[in-house]
Amino acid sequence: MNFSRLNSILNWSTRVGNLFGIPIHLHVSIVFFLWAALARNGLGFWHGVEYGVAIVLCILLHELGHALSAKRYGLTGLSIMLHGFGGFAVSRGFRTPKQALVIVLAGPAVTFAIGILALAIGTAGRNASTFGSEAFIQFHIVRYIGTLNILLGFLNLIPSLPFDGGQALIAILSQIMTDRKANRAVGHLGLVVGGVIAVFGFVTDRGLYGIFGLMALLSSGMYLMNSGGIRFGEVSRDRKDRKADEAQRKRRQEENDKYLDEVAARAREREEQERLRKLLQ
Repeated sequence: MNFSRLNSILNWSTRVGNLFGIPIHLHVSIVFFLWAALARNGLGFWHGVEYGVAIVLCILLHELGHALSAKRYGLTGLSIMLHGFGGFAVSRGFRTPKQALVIVLAGPAVTFAIGILALAIGTAGRNASTFGSEAFIQFHIVRYIGTLNILLGFLNLIPSLPFDGGQALIAILSQIMTDRKANRAVGHLGLVVGGVIAVFGFVTDRGLYGIFGLMALLSSGMYLMNSGGIRFGEVSRDRKDRKADEAQRKRRQEENDKYLDEVAARAREREEQERLRKLLQ
């Protein structure tokens, strides 16, 4: 087998257009996502195509939320890639932790907005339509898209790499520690949370939960192994070190304040002695 050729095929992507000046790319793995959508029970071929395209558009809007927020802060190199497991938005440039948090949470905010709106429209329309009619099917698809977006919104907030919840937690922790420590802390948390969600998903036969849990496990594990290994104790050690540093800083501050008070007291004593000397002359 020609593995280099296979690798080039797996890395293939194409640009399909621009939105708000942001290039949009499709990865070849999107085929697997569309295949899963077409295989969905209860939908015919064309309804399956409609459902699959609608979900891809929802993912695109989610990534646009990230990209447009990054554009608002003047970041460059903006682009969006849609693939078989969702998508990601790329941007370059400096951002403060607070700006990073806004950019990360913009995507889930869009997803929840789509989910709530689609669920409301789909439910109202389906209840007002004749069962089995084309209108009923269309509103049923809209309702399901709403439900799925809300579920994906919550799963995407898992506090683990590579999800938005993990990135948001990194942005918060980066305000009190280095980026590397924040990433590693979230990586260790992701191993625990991802494992629990993966087990829950497979035990309860909820495949989507299982997939998200496995993604959290794999992404967190790979990052930790590439950045120094898995060491759960380092989180508690860092906390102890921070407490020791804070205690030492407090002692130094107290010693400095005491020294300044002593200097001020000696100065006042000299001034008093000088006044007494003048009065006695």
